[in-house]
Amino acid sequence: MKPSPLSPRTPLPGTVPCLTTDPTFVGRVGELEQIRRIMTSEHRAHGVLVAGPAGIGKTRLLHEAQGLAGDRRTVSLHGRADVASAASGGTASRPHGAPPAIPATARALTELLGSLERPRAGSWLVSVDDADLLAPALLPLLNEAARHPSVKLLVSVTSDGTALPPGIRALWCDSGLVRMDLRPLEAADVKQLTDSLLSGGLGQSSAARLARMCEGNPRLLLEVTRAAVEQRMVTRAEGSWHFTDARLPLPVSVLEMIDPELGALSQADREILELVALAGEPRLASVEMFCDALRLERLEQRNLLRIVEDAGDGPGRPRVRIAHALIRHALSCSLPALRRRRLLRDWLDAHGPAELIEHDDCLRLAHWHLDALETPPRELLDRAIEQSLREQALPSAVQLTKAGWQHYPTRAAAELHARALTAAADFEGLASFVTGVRSRGPAYAHALREAEARGLFLQGRYAELHTVLPQLPEGEQAYYRMVSDYFQGRFARARAGAEALRRNGPEAHALEAGLIMMGSMCHMGLPRQALSLYHTLRAELERTPGGPTRFHADSLEELHASALHYCGRLDEAEGIYWREYTQALEKYHVRVEAQRGLALGHLLYDRGIIEGSLKCATFTSSYRVGWRQWQVKAGIHAALAATALPADRRPADPLPEGLTMDEAGHCAVFLAVVRARRHHEQGEPRAATRILHDAVTAAMAEGAHADAVTGLHECARLALPGPGVAHTELHLEGAFLVARADYVWAYEASDPRLMGEAAATFAELGAFLFAAEAYAEQARLHERLGSAKAATAATAQARELLLRCGPVETPPLRFLGRPAPLSHRERTIAGLASRGLQDKEIAERLCLSVRTVGNTLSRVYRKIGAANRRELQLLMTCADGAT
Repeated sequence: MKPSPLSPRTPLPGTVPCLTTDPTFVGRVGELEQIRRIMTSEHRAHGVLVAGPAGIGKTRLLHEAQGLAGDRRTVSLHGRADVASAASGGTASRPHGAPPAIPATARALTELLGSLERPRAGSWLVSVDDADLLAPALLPLLNEAARHPSVKLLVSVTSDGTALPPGIRALWCDSGLVRMDLRPLEAADVKQLTDSLLSGGLGQSSAARLARMCEGNPRLLLEVTRAAVEQRMVTRAEGSWHFTDARLPLPVSVLEMIDPELGALSQADREILELVALAGEPRLASVEMFCDALRLERLEQRNLLRIVEDAGDGPGRPRVRIAHALIRHALSCSLPALRRRRLLRDWLDAHGPAELIEHDDCLRLAHWHLDALETPPRELLDRAIEQSLREQALPSAVQLTKAGWQHYPTRAAAELHARALTAAADFEGLASFVTGVRSRGPAYAHALREAEARGLFLQGRYAELHTVLPQLPEGEQAYYRMVSDYFQGRFARARAGAEALRRNGPEAHALEAGLIMMGSMCHMGLPRQALSLYHTLRAELERTPGGPTRFHADSLEELHASALHYCGRLDEAEGIYWREYTQALEKYHVRVEAQRGLALGHLLYDRGIIEGSLKCATFTSSYRVGWRQWQVKAGIHAALAATALPADRRPADPLPEGLTMDEAGHCAVFLAVVRARRHHEQGEPRAATRILHDAVTAAMAEGAHADAVTGLHECARLALPGPGVAHTELHLEGAFLVARADYVWAYEASDPRLMGEAAATFAELGAFLFAAEAYAEQARLHERLGSAKAATAATAQARELLLRCGPVETPPLRFLGRPAPLSHRERTIAGLASRGLQDKEIAERLCLSVRTVGNTLSRVYRKIGAANRRELQLLMTCADGAT
């Protein structure tokens, strides 16, 4: 059951992992903007003091801030360099009788103060990294420089929540610096940084492990990745990199950073920290069993331990956490195996099994047993496996179910491990496991048939799936036929199958059948009916303890937002999408995050926020989940967003290599739009028309009227003839879908009034790009009718709406606001000429004579006031039209 290969079109070169030389700067945009305002203002504070724990990103922020210096002359000082210089050039290395060396920082500050006393000293930016390591005698010099009116000061200090040293505190207060305490990176920023570390990106499980481990500390994330590369602990598979070991490496640089903190600890204090690090985040009551309250207080006062009150366990059940991610990682990774086992055994022996289950969650407890090389009790292991699957902790689910099969080999244990491998998209591991289990006898083989069916389905191997289905119970057959129909775009059949399954099928599939019904209704143009069904399903879910656990059953709120989206309630839909996406991101639920991100990207595209949509759909570690449906959807939606951007902002082609319309399945209409636009840009309108007509015909045959109106709308946007679908043939619910249909009828009827109504509806709903296009088309229609004043008003509306979209470039927006309208042929030829094609090449593509092309371009130049192709390219973009 080897998964089908699927990767971005551009192959990733090389088989040796390569760290990026300049990781992405993320998560500090607000801080950087605040620094910019302080630096550019003559009346604001004298500078900024950046504080935070080691590795939090202070040095990188100062580096980025120096790029904002403008005309200011920059002096960059480093306290750590002075310490290193003093350590290597002490009195022992000086010739006898020679004066002590003056630190570089002291020389630079002295020279700066001398320069400030001269006339026309100019303005200066003084950047001091690790100012807490400077000699105390230098701080008055720095203070004097900071108070000079022509100097702005940027200072970073390492502070783990404790008070600043007196000299730094005086510098902060006396110089009037703005203090900026850096917090750990948010989950979204960690994700973005993780994706940028290795050329080719990390696989989803490895990315999630790194993100969870670093706790928002970018230095730790970078150093661990660097150590993994240097120690050859990463391997390439399915177009991305994966960690090969169960534990991540401990970089020497991290040990050097934390050695001053840990070196002064007593053995007893260090052992408490080691135990807390191994346990993850144990309850305070459990930790107090190993040490007295005074010892814990001392560790807390040194900012080594922190009490967490809001750990999700309810009031009165606080947990204990290592305060710094660097220390936690170093302690948990540096322990020898026997010491690690002894500490965990001591921890487990101090509690009875029932007490452990009561006072700590089962997932963590089961891992303690395994880390201590102990066999977890059967009841504990079963509950831990259930928790790992429910919480989408897929690496844990694989590890625990494997232990369950090894220690308690039953049919149920085999099914659970197969299910975990499927959820983690380890289809090669699943195939190997199934082969091994089947050798034990036919009873085990029968138990794994459903796992095999699920694996085939998630790889998009539908033909093979249908050969396996007859071996399953009737209810399971109906379930897999239903979901495969949905993901192949057969929405009418999927809806009918879901209705039958809800009436007569296994109760375990009732909720999922309702979800498939909701999704089918949205594609069929019936979002109001989907909303009505949502309330029924929500009530069913609340009556089911623990909720459903199978594929797609965590999608109820996503489908709720999708129904709101198609109804035209875009603000409500976006709020739900962001909430669900953020929750998945913060919990490191990588597959769920990918699913939510794609849905959010689709909504942002329909709102006209194209760069935001592309960011959600870009091929990152989130989509390397091995589930073909999600990876295909990611590539299609990324390509769709890219086609609406100016040519210089488009990424490399994100479509999977050799993707067919059948493989696109439930995203087939969007793939048709992408390919039609590409043909249209290349001057092949007939091919574009044929692709869209085929997509609309296929959608109508399946009753997918929302998909059909997408194709019809695209025909009108590209000024292509429609497929002849009558208005009465479409059955649509919701203002958004109706507005798309109205645009089509207005374009075909050349009716500016109806086009204006569609534009106003789009604008009211928040679909800003569609609204701007409709107003641009309305202006063109008014121009043809000689209504110059109305055309000007519509153009102004379009330009105002485009300000909300960011950079976009679509055919309806070309030549926006030009006084003389162009015909469809003129716009097509102008578009090809603006991309550098010569008259002969254009003539060959459009089956015209070279003379016709030349005459047409001459008319275009006269109408829009262009002298050559360069000016033509500038005039036809919406960005120029909106200025």
